[in-house]
Amino acid sequence: MARKRPAVSAPETVTLSDADIVSERRVTRRSLLGALGLGAGAAATVIFAAERASAADASSKKKNAKKPAKKPKEEETDKD
Repeated sequence: MARKRPAVSAPETVTLSDADIVSERRVTRRSLLGALGLGAGAAATVIFAAERASAADASSKKKNAKKPAKKPKEEETDKD
């Protein structure tokens, strides 16, 4: 025996009032704190990466900088 499917009824019409229609976006406290946390984490990562890059540049400049030339030793002359 095949199951009988219930007859499909016509959809009921629902009328909404102005109080039923809301265009405001609701943000839960949890989602707001999560978004702020992600933003703060991203900002901290960018700042840390920039500081690390500038420190690396400074150390490489020190390594590659030419040392001042040493003064040649004066030859001793015989003072007779």
